[in-house]
Amino acid sequence: MGNTGAGKKDLYYLASQNLIRMNPERRIDWRTIIALNAVSVLSQFGQFGIGIVVLPLWLAQHGLNAAQLGGFASAEWLGMLMGLAVAPRLNSQLGHRIVIAIGLLVSIIGFAVIPNSSWPIWLPAAALIGLGMGLRWIGLEPWLYRIAPSNARGRLVGFHETLLGLAPIITPILTEWAGIDGSALFELGIAFACSALLPLLIARPPLDESAESPASSTQGSPLVRNNMLALGVIVAVIAGITEASFSALFPIFGAGRSLSTEQMATLLSVFGVGGLLLQYLTGWLADHRGLAFATLVCAASTVLFAVIAALPLGFIGFAITIFALGGTITAFLTLSIIAATSAGNGDLSVSVRRVSMAYTASSIFGPLIAGVAMKSLGSEALIWHVGVLAAILCGYLLLQGRSEHGVVG
Repeated sequence: MGNTGAGKKDLYYLASQNLIRMNPERRIDWRTIIALNAVSVLSQFGQFGIGIVVLPLWLAQHGLNAAQLGGFASAEWLGMLMGLAVAPRLNSQLGHRIVIAIGLLVSIIGFAVIPNSSWPIWLPAAALIGLGMGLRWIGLEPWLYRIAPSNARGRLVGFHETLLGLAPIITPILTEWAGIDGSALFELGIAFACSALLPLLIARPPLDESAESPASSTQGSPLVRNNMLALGVIVAVIAGITEASFSALFPIFGAGRSLSTEQMATLLSVFGVGGLLLQYLTGWLADHRGLAFATLVCAASTVLFAVIAALPLGFIGFAITIFALGGTITAFLTLSIIAATSAGNGDLSVSVRRVSMAYTASSIFGPLIAGVAMKSLGSEALIWHVGVLAAILCGYLLLQGRSEHGVVG
């Protein structure tokens, strides 16, 4: 009887293993999902929250003028572009874990150089911070999104982007507590980057060690999958232009509305909270109604809120509108990443890199375009700039929907 029982247990074990092989999405590696989200959040606090959001305040205190601050920011974004460009090859050669670790260490070097040097050495240090962020982005996100089951990938992307949205909200508060004078700011950035290495150690490697292919690819012809990836790139471009333009030029727009500095700071915080809270909803909508539908809803809502924001509103009404705009504008990047991870079009690192580079490059040039428009047409051109781009995206989606090979969700 004992042998018979053991034999039954063996049969049950083999049957369960066969079911797992037939249905790999039944096994979700929650430990790795949690670990990679922790890596991403901690590194985002250091690389983005300290390196991009707060560091300009320290630089301004140390005498940099507007042109030098612009050069520093450009060096960070250009460094990020370099990281995005080389990361997929490094992923295949070294593995995602090592690429993420290199990205964190490179940013740590950048943080260590700045307080111990001066201008213009700060420019290559800025490029190192951006380079590390680009390497971490492409090293981590394809690995994370490959683990997600296909029917919940949009929600995972939305949840992940929500966590990343904490950085520009919390790091200024932490900086105020730690103090912006001296080297405390850089010690905080280094501490976040170092702490991100700890959860990286407990993340399980993907089964094939490469994590280059998505967990499951989108059904449909290669043309449909290519259209989906193209949609991701287009949405990423609009995301970069609108988000960077709105954040960089909102003070000029606010001055045109006779808003005080305190009111503008409050509205920018409201904008960030809107982006923080609405990303999971965006992912949920993409999972349940399809990517194209979710993108159309987001674009049409952006047009509507832009029109409302152009009206003469009281401060409370304007704040509610800015909250909604923060959600829809930030959702564009979330949707572009969902497109890249769902298209199933070859190397996942390359797909994510394409939308990431589109977003980053447009973040560099977007404020320049919007600035020219505002100089020629007045400060209100900023809100129309956002609305027109969203309207163009609506038109593209509607045309694709009517074509025979339109994008499918």
